[in-house]
Order: sequence, then structure tokens, then C-alpha cells
Amino acid sequence: MSFDPDAIVVRPFQAGDEAAVLRLHNRVLGDAQRGMSGISAELWRWKFLANPTGLVRLMLAEVPRHGVVGIYPTVPMRMSFGGRRELMLQAVDQAIAPEWLTRGGPHGLFVRLGQDLLQRWIGRGDDRATLVFGLPVVSWRSGAQHLGWQLVRDWDVCFRPVVDGERPRQVPADLAVHAVPRFDDTIDELFARLERGTQLTTVRDHTWLNWRYADHPTRRYHLFACRERATGVLRGIAVYGTSDLTRTHSGFVLDALHDEADHDTRVALVAALEAQARADRAAMLYAVWSAHDPHFLAWQELGYRVRGTPWFLAATSTVYDPVVLRQNWRFTLGDCDLV
Repeated sequence: MSFDPDAIVVRPFQAGDEAAVLRLHNRVLGDAQRGMSGISAELWRWKFLANPTGLVRLMLAEVPRHGVVGIYPTVPMRMSFGGRRELMLQAVDQAIAPEWLTRGGPHGLFVRLGQDLLQRWIGRGDDRATLVFGLPVVSWRSGAQHLGWQLVRDWDVCFRPVVDGERPRQVPADLAVHAVPRFDDTIDELFARLERGTQLTTVRDHTWLNWRYADHPTRRYHLFACRERATGVLRGIAVYGTSDLTRTHSGFVLDALHDEADHDTRVALVAALEAQARADRAAMLYAVWSAHDPHFLAWQELGYRVRGTPWFLAATSTVYDPVVLRQNWRFTLGDCDLV
């Protein structure tokens, strides 16, 4: 085989590329020996084509004689920084055909794809994102050296064993928590009221929440809404799922949104999450909060302990310094695709 770097064409995804991109994804990332399965066409479309922004941000490398040999996909997400709405990208599922890894430029095809993606879509402007974030993999060192990726924060988890037969937490009498199949648009009013005080966060409106959880093609989540019994006013929401991520069959809190000073709503939602974990016979209930997030301390005051993990959050931006992101980002487990 004759490799000619000049024959590599790097360009944005366009209609008609889906089948070739999916084949490469499953060839590189689908590995039965490591317990990694390929992605279905339905899940791939949901993840990269049907997200609520309506945008597709995927850079690919193509060779006329060999087809698609590299992909650098991202998931566009709306974020709010003190009420200012912006676009950010979650980098996930990068895949390079092994025989093309070192081609395409002096630093290889991964860097070439990343550079073209950043040049095209990162910065200020209507169709540009102010940052790209991800959970680093084996390409982390190359991304840090050549694409400006920097550590934002490590991951600590709040955790508590799920004890069978444990007495449920007492829920304030004026509040009721119900499982719901989808969130309605009253969550938009709640988020709009809270976002100015939540610094940097994903825009958690009903469109995004339902896409992320209710419409997920392969995973099942439990959605909870806490309302005042007398008026029906929405006070908060939470989302729960199960995974083997840290320990076999454990429960995870993927999202929780309410006024940070509203202790009663926090207790009511935690009680519902713990009850669901017991019903699922989960071994443990975990939650991921930034150390700057009021949830982090508040959950410890409710009896949750803290431990470290091997994971960390990284980002690259031409707009925000990593220190600003570290101090202001209210990141939750639901912002990524691990659970």
C-alpha cells in the first residue's frame, strides 16, 4: 500500500457520510475482547445528528481510494455562563484507522483532524463554540501538546452504600416527588430563574433533558420531578441511572437541579433517588459534583462520603482560561456519555 499524505482530505461531515463513518467507528472502537461493542446506526444518529442544537460538528479524514480513515466527532451542547448562552462541544469517540495514525501531517492524523476542527468551529461567532471538553483517553498527551487541551478538574464522587431495609429519609410534608416519563416546559422556567447564579452549566431545559434521558435509544433512566403539593409549582428535578462504571450494578445521579438554598427539595429528591437505588438492588449510589458546586458539601452533610476516581475533565478553549472553567463549571455525570 502506498501512503500519500497529500491524498488525505480533511473536511466536515456531510450528508451521505454516515455509513462510512459508522463502519470506521465500529472497526476501531468495537472490540469484543475488551468488552467494547460497536455502536448501532440508531444510537449514532441520536448522538451526533439528532442533538437539540440541530448542529453537526464532526470532522473526518477521507482518502479517495480508501474512504473515511479518521473521524473527530463532537456533540454540540448549549451552555450558560451566568445567563449568557453559548455553544460548547463534547469531544467523544475519536477513531483513526490504525494504518493511518501516523499519516496526514508531522504529528499524525489525530492532531490534523483536531486542528482542523478547532480552526473551523472554535472561537466567537454564531456557529462557533467557545470550548471543547472531554474525558481524556490514550490520545490525551498528543492533544495536550498539539491541540491545547488542559486539565480542568479531576473527578471525586460522593457515594453511599445502599442498605436493604433501611428506613427511608423523611420527606417534607409539603413536597411530593413523582417519577415522570418526560420533563415538561416548566423546567425551562426553573432553569431560567436559576441559571444566573449557576455560573457555567449546560442549558438544562426540557428539550435537552428529554433528548439526553427520555429519548436515549439504549439506556433507561428514571426521571423525578419535585413539586409543591398545594400549588403544583416545580421545585426541582433529578435523574437516576444504573451502571457498572465503578462497581457492578450501582446507582448514579446524573442530574439534579433546584435552588441551592432549597434544603427541603434536596432532601426530597435524595430520598427518591435512594428509594430507586434500593428498588434496583444497587450496591451503591454515586453522584459527581464539582468541589465548587453547593451540592458537593450538601450531599456530604446528608451522609455521603467522598472518594477519588481515575477520571478527569479536560478542555481546550480560545476564550476561557482553565482556571475560570475549574472555578465555575457545574459539571454533572449527565454532561458526558459514561452512564
